[in-house]
Amino acid sequence: MPTKHFGYSYNIRLALMDVQKQLKSKTENWAGVQLIDKEGNTYFTVEERCNTGATLFYIPVVPLYLLLRQKTRRKVGNLLLSVCSYLYRNAGIPYYRMEDSYLYWNYEMLTDWIEQDAEMEDYFLCKKELQRAELIGDLMGQKISDPRNLHFFEQRLKGFNPKDQFDKACFELAKEVFALYSQYSDESIFRNAHHNNAIDPETMDENGYNYYNEENVVTMDKYISFFAESEGVLYDNLVSMINNEFNEYAEAQEPIIFKTFDGNFLLNESLDFENNLFKVLNELCRLLN
Repeated sequence: MPTKHFGYSYNIRLALMDVQKQLKSKTENWAGVQLIDKEGNTYFTVEERCNTGATLFYIPVVPLYLLLRQKTRRKVGNLLLSVCSYLYRNAGIPYYRMEDSYLYWNYEMLTDWIEQDAEMEDYFLCKKELQRAELIGDLMGQKISDPRNLHFFEQRLKGFNPKDQFDKACFELAKEVFALYSQYSDESIFRNAHHNNAIDPETMDENGYNYYNEENVVTMDKYISFFAESEGVLYDNLVSMINNEFNEYAEAQEPIIFKTFDGNFLLNESLDFENNLFKVLNELCRLLN
């Protein structure tokens, strides 16, 4: 858009609007553009951000456990086991039976709450579901963390022959995950997560430290995790408790990159890994639910 015939600073505003329009149409993760005037230098920054859509990416392990116990489904179960091993060991997805995970303490709070109210409706059912979540969770935790699942990942793919639509969907998913494993073996889902989503260079010092101290977003480790299963009284109470907490926050932490166009070398950063990984998580949750 020609802007020279407009006066300052209206011409700058028009130019920015034009840049925004072009970036929005061409950049998948475009989130915003900002003009920076700092120490006599004027440049603009572009923010790219994954939109997770306020989704809980909770991967259930009980259905995977049941698949592995079925003789006719064992091969597809092993294929998904390799998928989950990559997500846990390489991509860094938290596991709910680990004490440093967000969901571990939510299950603990539910346990305490149930123990304190033995007269509650569905008390014995909740107790049974908690025991199931713990026992199967511990067993599947050992399986998912086993590095041999990654060692045999390619072999399992090559030796797998889909027999029905479920097998085909799992096979396609596993191929996508193996591609991620091959290309991004050392990348974590949290690599572009920033405290309070704040990476504006105006608020960061030369060491990259951001002076936002109080956490006011739902951090990614709270809405991305392995968990027990997505049905039952325990699940209903768990989701209700989590939603109540999340309602106290204004937004969710999401992967963000910030590109500065100031004439210096531009790093070749992208959110391709995160985009593909979130698609994988969505599909895996769908298949196991």
